[in-house]
Amino acid sequence: MRSSYDVIAVGTRLGALFSAALLAKRGFRVLVIRHDTLPGLYTLEDLRLPRAPFHVTAADTPIARRLFAELAIHQSFRQRATVHDPAFQVIVPGHRFELAAEAPDLARELDREFPTVARALEAFFARESRLRTALDTVLDRDLTLPPESFLERRAVSRAFEQLLPDDRAEDDPLREIPEDHPFRLVLHAPLRFSDAMDPDHAHGLRARRTFASWCTGGAALHEGSEALRDLLVASIRAHKGEVLDRDKIDRIHVNGRGLAEGVRLAASGDDIGADHLLLGQDVASYLGMLPDRRPFEELFERTGEPVVRYYRYTLNLVVKAEGVPEGMARDVFFVRDGERPLSAANCLHLETHRVDAAGRRLLCVEALLPRRSVEEDDDSLPLLRESLIAAVAEIVPFLGDHLLYVDSPHDGRPARDVRMGRDLEPPEKWARGPRTMETVLGYPMTSTFGLAALPTRTPIPNLLLSNEQVLPGLGLEGTMLAAWQAARVVGHVDGRRDAFRRGLFRWFR
Repeated sequence: MRSSYDVIAVGTRLGALFSAALLAKRGFRVLVIRHDTLPGLYTLEDLRLPRAPFHVTAADTPIARRLFAELAIHQSFRQRATVHDPAFQVIVPGHRFELAAEAPDLARELDREFPTVARALEAFFARESRLRTALDTVLDRDLTLPPESFLERRAVSRAFEQLLPDDRAEDDPLREIPEDHPFRLVLHAPLRFSDAMDPDHAHGLRARRTFASWCTGGAALHEGSEALRDLLVASIRAHKGEVLDRDKIDRIHVNGRGLAEGVRLAASGDDIGADHLLLGQDVASYLGMLPDRRPFEELFERTGEPVVRYYRYTLNLVVKAEGVPEGMARDVFFVRDGERPLSAANCLHLETHRVDAAGRRLLCVEALLPRRSVEEDDDSLPLLRESLIAAVAEIVPFLGDHLLYVDSPHDGRPARDVRMGRDLEPPEKWARGPRTMETVLGYPMTSTFGLAALPTRTPIPNLLLSNEQVLPGLGLEGTMLAAWQAARVVGHVDGRRDAFRRGLFRWFR
């Protein structure tokens, strides 16, 4: 292993991997360190189960096409991906709605479930389609989001003013239907599970873009996020980049000029130098590794420090194939009571698919847990399994008769073999428990119509963010855009060498 690199990416979440793959492809010497990133899958006996549902809602966005084309992984992605119709189902009191891909099927579904407002909803979908096309054009530009300099702010402002309709920041996209209409839950339930940003304030452009991403262009991968990670790691290694799968860092070195100059590996104590560092996880997880966190404290004084609002909890239910109702979509959003808070067992996301060659099926159940219920109530998490199973049983008849395994990687309880009536001790206990839950953050200040939060460039000039905190309001699409921006910043700073590496000046060789 080299002792110095052009770029070190810390963390193997998707943002850092996309940036690292781009820079490796462009000829930079890249090192990726897994750090504290957990694999997307874990093993339970002969099963590989997900830590969370995963849907590539951004599969047909301009940034995804751009990334996949440059990395030459488009064909490999399509071979692994499946597009589902209906895109999803939403079950709310008195209604079961399917989001059909074809316009005639969607119109029939609206007439069947919501006849009194069907025409207004058809107008809503037509309006959102036009907005989606316009926003595709805006986000396909090389804008800096969030903008920092005067020129960047002017470019962003002009792009949005010229290409988006006048109602781009409309707080209520369903303004033509009553406030208490159940279709509002159809809009808001998917939004709660689409990004790492406080879902209680999902409105305007953020809500509209996220809902549109669910409606069109999504794709499912059999092994979820781990399948996409594997493609990116393979691309990095194919272009001479290096990936340390088991290492983590405990120190970020900053020199006297205020520039990051490398990291220290926790296990070996080895120091590795770099011209640029990319942070792929939440900023808070790195602050204790800096010799001085005052630059970030000054940043948070301007932008506000992100705070935890919810935790994402996953419960995996392995069932017999006949236990999944016929016609159940791959992604189902279930709201039990629209008058109660949309969290815990009252609002669930179910992802269902075949889990092995024997035909067993998986119901991967996701719930949002309010921060206080996790941090201040020691009894809530251990009891959550039973309440979620009871909720799922309301839409999956005879669930108890078909259950084979029950497990959560988050609540600290052992897995359960239901047939044999015994607890299982899964391997890798270090990768289980409440601390492994993903967080959903609130941002005191946002920009660009609520889409953007923290800047790509941190107060330490060559320490860049390539994570979900840059454009949290765009979900996976925002992560991809943040990755592209971070790679672009490195290329601009080191543009002369980047140009040589791309072969733009081959005649000098």
